[in-house]
Amino acid sequence: MKISNILGYAFGPITAALIGVVALPITAWVFSPSDIGRLNVFQVCLSFGLLLSTFGLDRAYIREYHESSDRLHLFAACFLPGLLLIAVLVVLTLPVRESAVQWLYSTRDASLYLITVLALVANYISRFLSLIVRMQERGWAYSMSQVLPKLLSLTLIGSVFLSGAHANFRLLQGITFASILVVMLVFAWNTRQDWIQMSSARIRWAEMRKLLAYGFPLVFSGLAYWGLTATSTFALRHWSSLDELAVYSVVNSFAGAAVIFQSIFATIWAPTVYKWVAHGIDMRRVDVVARHALLIVCLIFIAVGLFSWTVDYLLPPHYRMVKYLLAAAIAPSLLYTLSEVTTVGIGISRRTGWTIWITVAALLVNAAMSWWLVPQYGSAGAVLSNAAAFFVFFLLRTEVSAALWRQFPRAKLYVMLCGMISLAAAIVGSAERLPPLYPFIWLVPLGIVIVVCRSEIFDMFAIAKNRLGVRT
Repeated sequence: MKISNILGYAFGPITAALIGVVALPITAWVFSPSDIGRLNVFQVCLSFGLLLSTFGLDRAYIREYHESSDRLHLFAACFLPGLLLIAVLVVLTLPVRESAVQWLYSTRDASLYLITVLALVANYISRFLSLIVRMQERGWAYSMSQVLPKLLSLTLIGSVFLSGAHANFRLLQGITFASILVVMLVFAWNTRQDWIQMSSARIRWAEMRKLLAYGFPLVFSGLAYWGLTATSTFALRHWSSLDELAVYSVVNSFAGAAVIFQSIFATIWAPTVYKWVAHGIDMRRVDVVARHALLIVCLIFIAVGLFSWTVDYLLPPHYRMVKYLLAAAIAPSLLYTLSEVTTVGIGISRRTGWTIWITVAALLVNAAMSWWLVPQYGSAGAVLSNAAAFFVFFLLRTEVSAALWRQFPRAKLYVMLCGMISLAAAIVGSAERLPPLYPFIWLVPLGIVIVVCRSEIFDMFAIAKNRLGVRT
């Protein structure tokens, strides 16, 4: 992939995260902790709806794109089944909408159901339209679709803050929906030629069966993964309070430092690795990518740990625990990103059924630890449960990939990640007893990483120097 495309893909997540750093404290000051807790539930519902409705066909589209001779028919075969499923789900849930809203948001405001459904539809359409832009390697167009909605959210929340308007969850949900709608409209404009042509494409049922054979196991793994990420939210909702859920939501929002890396890497990696497979490239280069990704993951852990104390100057006093939870909260995103490298063997071998059992195992770990820790420790227990579950998730994905595809070095990965997660967990567990200068403890793993990963550091400097040399 050209360096200009990589920069294009990087621009969106980085800029969106910077805007989020500004928007999040304003949101925390304007809206009550209970409303922010409800927003977390709303976002979990959207992620559930997207994972269920795609049938895994979004992943199938990426897998088959470079080997398909008719990409318009491929897109139509992947897009339409989920849209029909959403229509069926709306019909089934409409009669019980008040009860559903009460269970989710602790209110009987029926308008919240309507906004949830509309947001789900817009989110689904955006997901598939984004795949067109992504697979065509239009990095800048992809990035602008991420930046514009964040700007809109910041503008609307800032307007509420400056005007002193009455802030409630309906308003917060409406702002979030407006952002999702903007994403859909921008993607629709950027891909207008493609989906207009796609409207005349006929479904090839034989091709759809092949795609479903690849993608359908991912429905179950996707649902299990949703459960893995949503367990802590519902555990806090059931065993704790909306205020604790708000702390959990805010710390996960600040963990966007890790999401930047995850978003950039996931956008580039899957199309690239399958292109390598299609072109018969030596796949030992995956080992090199894994070592470099490990270095970046460790440096992000350390950077977040060193500077976590700064959030105290941005948030209301209610969120004083966020700084202690932040390093552990970024673990799921970083572990998932690194597993995308080490688990390529499952996708390449098309043995996606394994992903179900891997995710279910991690889900059980999260559920058991949430049951144990959340009632007593609230948001801290939820963060620790997530970190432990995602380490199990990473470990199993990596080991299964090595067994199905090819063996590769893994000891260094496990030892360094265990060290990072253990330190982050120790900080959470000792939060009330830590001295003011506790963040400087992260300088110890920094020194270890520099020594242990010195060859990877030299490699990355050499690659950067070579790239810059080519450009000049």
